Amino acid sequence: MQIKTIAMSATTAVVLGLTLTACSGGGGGGGASEGKSGGDAKPVSGSAVKIDLTKDVEKKVGVTLTDTQVGDRVEIKKVSTKLDTDNVKSLKSSQGDVVLVQLKVTVPDDGYSVSTTDIGLKDDQDTTSSNLYAGGLEAAMEAQGYAALPSYVSTGSTKTGWVALQVLDTAKSADLTWKRAKHTDYESGKKYPARTMTAPLLKNTGADSAVTAAKEGATPKKASAKSTDDVTKNTVTVDQIITNFPLPAAVDYESGHIVAVHIKVDAGSVYTSGWSPSDLQLLTADGDKIDRYSNADVATALAEKGFSGLTDDGYISSGESTTGWVPFLVKPSTGDSGFTISQHRRAANIIGGGSVPAADFPAKITVEGVSDDSGSSESDDQSTEGSDDGSGSNA
Repeated sequence: MQIKTIAMSATTAVVLGLTLTACSGGGGGGGASEGKSGGDAKPVSGSAVKIDLTKDVEKKVGVTLTDTQVGDRVEIKKVSTKLDTDNVKSLKSSQGDVVLVQLKVTVPDDGYSVSTTDIGLKDDQDTTSSNLYAGGLEAAMEAQGYAALPSYVSTGSTKTGWVALQVLDTAKSADLTWKRAKHTDYESGKKYPARTMTAPLLKNTGADSAVTAAKEGATPKKASAKSTDDVTKNTVTVDQIITNFPLPAAVDYESGHIVAVHIKVDAGSVYTSGWSPSDLQLLTADGDKIDRYSNADVATALAEKGFSGLTDDGYISSGESTTGWVPFLVKPSTGDSGFTISQHRRAANIIGGGSVPAADFPAKITVEGVSDDSGSSESDDQSTEGSDDGSGSNA
């Protein structure tokens, strides 16, 4: 499971229902010595709160992490999934979901300053998150009443604010971690080792429903879409879609799931260039543009369920046809509707003179039994000319 932390960022809804929990013990590995202001405080205290992060909610938490060696405290006050990030373009290309967490950080006069970069999530493989700064996130938070926690809280001060934690895979548990670097108290000369305080934060309570959803998603649905290049006459026709095929265990380094479409491709005979699957894209309702996911383990998993890939991997000459399933890796929050299939035509020089400009040919995929909330209808043969990637070819 991969998890990142976003300092001063925004939130979208998380896919699965999660539980925020707290335990009564089990602090960091920095030793048992009593701190200057730590007293008898427990490393972790508080009570559990259940929350369905698939909905727009905001709830109180009440979990406290205490560095017992120096007395610094981080209190988890609230969690929220209500912030709208539709206009934060920097999040469009990132996989995963983020939830806002309100923290109150207290550093006594004889404590040790706290940096928000030391607070993050830890996954089941003990990989502590790294910070990611995305443009526009803090502005979105401020505009909607979620003041960001200052990146640095100095001694003798208390600060309260929101940070955003990005969860790339909600199928497993994730803990809130607070890392402290080794340091020396310059007044007493006492040395403090590096240490980490950990509290259970996100625990998946929807495992059964997730498995059910994956099984349901692995059932093909009737669909329809047709994309035709108006110049080359290359045509891509969609007749089925699988909206939530689970990633095989061998691909545990990825997050998200597979959306697969069954297509028939007819390469036009106007030019000799033929058709390549590398020019096929899936567009999501979130605005993501996703290329075909070429992965042998995924192709095998699909084939074992009876969903074979394109004939000869999809590369065909002019006048030929091919059929099969094409997989796309989408982020965990992607829903089961609002997809568009699109083929991209690269700019090309025509043998004998002339040229063909680059263009895209999107077609909305209509799924039987699934309503389209966008209000748009299937769009056949609606091309958009655009800039090419510079790799021209002869048609």
